[in-house]
Amino acid sequence: MGDQGQIYFTDAVAAKIAESGAGWVRINFRLGPYFQNWTEATTFGFSALSRYDTIIDSARRFNLQVLGLLSNESWNTANLPGDWQANNAEVAGGNGDNTYIQQFETGAARVLIPHFAGRIDNWQVWNEPNASVTYIYPSNFAWLLRRVYVAAQESGVPGLTIVSGGLLSTHSQTSTTLTSANTGADYLRATYQQGKLLAGWEDIKSLYGSYPLDAIGQQLYIDQWGRTKAIRIELAVDFVHDAYVAEEGGSSDKPIHVTEMGWTTAMVNESLQASNLKTAYTKLRGLSYTPRSYWFFLQDIPVANLFHGLLRSDGSEKPSWGAYRDVNGP
Repeated sequence: MGDQGQIYFTDAVAAKIAESGAGWVRINFRLGPYFQNWTEATTFGFSALSRYDTIIDSARRFNLQVLGLLSNESWNTANLPGDWQANNAEVAGGNGDNTYIQQFETGAARVLIPHFAGRIDNWQVWNEPNASVTYIYPSNFAWLLRRVYVAAQESGVPGLTIVSGGLLSTHSQTSTTLTSANTGADYLRATYQQGKLLAGWEDIKSLYGSYPLDAIGQQLYIDQWGRTKAIRIELAVDFVHDAYVAEEGGSSDKPIHVTEMGWTTAMVNESLQASNLKTAYTKLRGLSYTPRSYWFFLQDIPVANLFHGLLRSDGSEKPSWGAYRDVNGP
């Protein structure tokens, strides 16, 4: 949704995504600067919630399942890193909970999750919590996960899956070694540890049978300057898998959802983008704990310098469109 409520996810977009063979779409719930909350109508004459009703209905009309993303854009009372990082344990000496996280729970999670019952049963909490722009300290993230998880449980909506914010997995062009640090595995372990220590995660597990996440999100942006290999795809997700299995007590059937991955044709040619796509999807489909992966994204947007699309900006198909259909189509 645009700042003034413009709908960009139209029936035409949904139809093209469905044509690709995709079964799921990840949609960011953003208020934008002109909406104070989800339910009040603005001078435009409609609420943000009503616009997303239209968006989600478009997805469902074309048989697309939706992963709803509750990001830093889902609650705008602050929308500044200092607010969601307040009272962190790591540098401020707090316990990780703060006003922004509390308002995020009441203003976003407790509004959106029950409203879309029956239309969305998978929700992701935050986007790239270990990345600079959206960084949230592990102690804060532990509280955010707890609060959204409890909101989901208390919503009365059956069968919900809460996916932790997609951990950014990337590296520099000169230092390509994959590690527990640059894949986000260390960050995830710190979140578990702070959750158990400061955010009552053991109490949540006793009450609901799980720590406050049902699946782990990971966002793969490795080998962005050239050809990737299946062994590197597996290594990147293995680091994260090993981290949460250890923190879960040595065994876990929780999956990793790769909630973003892609290669931009600003850095690799179109044929290599297609080849990397096929390599990544083939490997991830062969692993028992990575059942679902989302490509970033449908169509290039030159004005935003985004060239990860399966389609060029004019709507014509790149080789990656055919590769995607080969690995995900009927």
